[in-house]
Amino acid sequence: MIAIPTRWRTTLEEQVADATRRVTAAEAQLAGGNGGRALQEAYPAVVAAATVQVWIAEPPWRRALSAPEMQRRVREAFPSHFAALAALDLRDVLNSPWPVESARPYIAEARAFVTATTQRLETWLAQG
Repeated sequence: MIAIPTRWRTTLEEQVADATRRVTAAEAQLAGGNGGRALQEAYPAVVAAATVQVWIAEPPWRRALSAPEMQRRVREAFPSHFAALAALDLRDVLNSPWPVESARPYIAEARAFVTATTQRLETWLAQG
């Protein structure tokens, strides 16, 4: 059994809720014909979900990771499309115009990643 402090349980749940909200907003932007804004919404959703993935693997109440180590692990947890984006200059990438069809695979990947992370978290929390 995993003993999860209430504060951290709430933080983890809030992270996936925020990620889900952002992916939904990204999908709305995509439906509205704005691929660039969709990607701007999806990227933080992936960061939030990846953060939860890292916290599940390395519970922060047991041992806090240094900021550089946390950042490295979060980026390593990114799904493939977003891992490729993270290797680029994000300011340029996220502020460039993105056609809807070019952004669509990123948004689909973000949705799948957030959903999988949410399911993984629910399973993990049920053990604690």
